[in-house]
Amino acid sequence: MCYANAARKMRIAVGLLAAIWVASPVLSQDAVYPPPKPTPPKIESHMLLLSESVLQIQWPHTLDLVNVPENIALVNPGQCVRVAVIGKGDNRDDYLSRTKLLFSVRFEGHTETRPLAPLAEIKKMKPEGGDFATAALAAGGIKLPDALRTMASLGVSAGQWCAPLDLHDGVATVEATVETPGGRQALTPSTMNVETFETGSKQPFKTSEELSSLLTTYYRQPHPARLLPALRFLVADHAKNPGHGSAEMFAAFLSAAVKADRAAALDLQSRIVSEPPLVRALGLLALRAAGYDVGKVLDQMSAEDKQKFSSLPPLQDPYDLAPTQALPQHLDLLWVTFGATGQFEPVKTIASVLGWRSDYDEFDRLRRSPDRPISLTPSIMRGATYTAAGWSLGSFQRQDPLVADYIDYLSAATDTPAAVKSELEGLMTNPAFKRAGGQ
Repeated sequence: MCYANAARKMRIAVGLLAAIWVASPVLSQDAVYPPPKPTPPKIESHMLLLSESVLQIQWPHTLDLVNVPENIALVNPGQCVRVAVIGKGDNRDDYLSRTKLLFSVRFEGHTETRPLAPLAEIKKMKPEGGDFATAALAAGGIKLPDALRTMASLGVSAGQWCAPLDLHDGVATVEATVETPGGRQALTPSTMNVETFETGSKQPFKTSEELSSLLTTYYRQPHPARLLPALRFLVADHAKNPGHGSAEMFAAFLSAAVKADRAAALDLQSRIVSEPPLVRALGLLALRAAGYDVGKVLDQMSAEDKQKFSSLPPLQDPYDLAPTQALPQHLDLLWVTFGATGQFEPVKTIASVLGWRSDYDEFDRLRRSPDRPISLTPSIMRGATYTAAGWSLGSFQRQDPLVADYIDYLSAATDTPAAVKSELEGLMTNPAFKRAGGQ
């Protein structure tokens, strides 16, 4: 997140907190106030273009109230988007449930139309900065009033448009019309850039900060054509700064990204054989870990290179929570898996570590004792990892809107253990989570 956006969100959240703080004494009084002026429901004139993953991967693990997903600005071959409309006013969800939408996409001289159909999904939207305000108030024992928790809803189209595999670079124009209880309404057209893998693969990374941003926010604006340039930069940077563990992290990221995007995986396979040995090896490891057959690429390599690759150990399993010395690193692997895909499972797995509170209590007792243990026992590894999990969840909850939505869902889900729910409630207040290590 850039500094300007972060500062803007902070101003909004602080303003919301101030308004609620002033209003809270009034809210607690038994008084009768005139009803608010009715606001008829309506559909905003502008649309959003959402990644297919929002509907298929993210929203099944969120509550009815979520953060607004990012508008998609660029697609590569095989990527799919849906059209979303914004409803405001009283009874807007009922209004959206009785609204139908049709849209068309004009690209390369052709127009594809998705027929008029009811919206596939409707979610209430949090205001920008709302998660920060809600968590800060909850830490002070104040519940955010429902009237301030949401002021708009989002309805998503039943149809989708997928970028052709054989496309050329260009701009796609999306036009949409809604049929509402109040009549038909044409929305303001929207556009998105369409880019080939060939074009994207020629855009090099310039800094490690640029690569770090890709690792943590890729799922919001997936750009698979840049996976190969990222791999090239990583290998070159790793040669200059060995021993930072970045290769293992990126391999996990790359594996998760291509596992979720077959078109991207096939393109990477077609290009990786002509890359330098280290780039090729890391790319093949990621593809193999994602379940793809790399035999055809290996057949094009020399016997010596093939032997070197066969001697490489497989990538670590991020979901392996065995209490070994590698356990803390597996949390990082889970976070980069989330960054690549936006999937719920990595966050759920990290949250499950919060069930190790008793190991942390023993770990904390031992490190304060004059007779500290001389070896890392499984209990100590679990206790130390507990603090890292809580710290990272709290950090992502404040910085990543989807993680905040997933934590809301976990806190309400019937299959989340009670002990984990209790720990999630204390992410902002638990001293053990102030920083990684619990100190």
